[in-house]
Amino acid sequence: MQQPLKKRYAFHKPRYVAAVALFAIAGVTLAQSRCAPPDSMKDHFAGKPNAASLNELGYWFGEQKNYNCAVQAFASSLQLEPKQKQFSVIAFMLGVSLYLTGDTKEAIPVLQEAEESGYNDIRIHLLLAQALDETQARADAEIEWRAALEIDPEHSFALDHLSNDLISDTNDKAVIELLDTPRIAPLRTIQQDTNLSLAFSRSGKQNDALRVLRDSVNTYPDSVQLTQQLADVLTQSGSREEAQTVLQVLQARQGANSESH
Repeated sequence: MQQPLKKRYAFHKPRYVAAVALFAIAGVTLAQSRCAPPDSMKDHFAGKPNAASLNELGYWFGEQKNYNCAVQAFASSLQLEPKQKQFSVIAFMLGVSLYLTGDTKEAIPVLQEAEESGYNDIRIHLLLAQALDETQARADAEIEWRAALEIDPEHSFALDHLSNDLISDTNDKAVIELLDTPRIAPLRTIQQDTNLSLAFSRSGKQNDALRVLRDSVNTYPDSVQLTQQLADVLTQSGSREEAQTVLQVLQARQGANSESH
């Protein structure tokens, strides 16, 4: 049985207090702030708001794509009631809102805290992995991509990005183990086929690289990237005439497509 994934990053102390100036706690009334609630919620904020009202407001701001105000609402809720029943969900929503404001570095520890507190939806693994990749924390990102794949082994976005990271690590063996399986083979994307064929080529397995690329070009005949990669591998293998034929077929398809448009 496969062992559970172990996190390589250290547990972070709560960051939601420092994430924003908590207007609900600091004495600035919601009605006076630029993050005032809609008329339908104003009765909930006549006095000191409770966590449930702040959470509702945070969701409303999120629906309006006003993520800065969503951050304030969710952070205020967690500050007001840090032991609330929905802590992990609200921490996740705060992390999402921070990420969507462009504050990736602040979002990461908040998302990690949500994960550590029990939030185990595939969305948190995908978002956290993407944020970690954006901050060059590739080793931690790979753990999160794998955690997402434990929930959905065929998730194309996770397979694309995990194989990209493994290619960057020059971990060709792991790329092959990840993508060259009967379950994944019929579903592979252009990016996955590109990565798998590169991993085979760098491992000295030219025949396997050609197998992957030929199948992939048949599936994605208009892909310039795959066709060029197939031609390159054919040339390296001494099959120059076949390489030229492959490129000519692509050019003919492009010409036909151009005329049809």
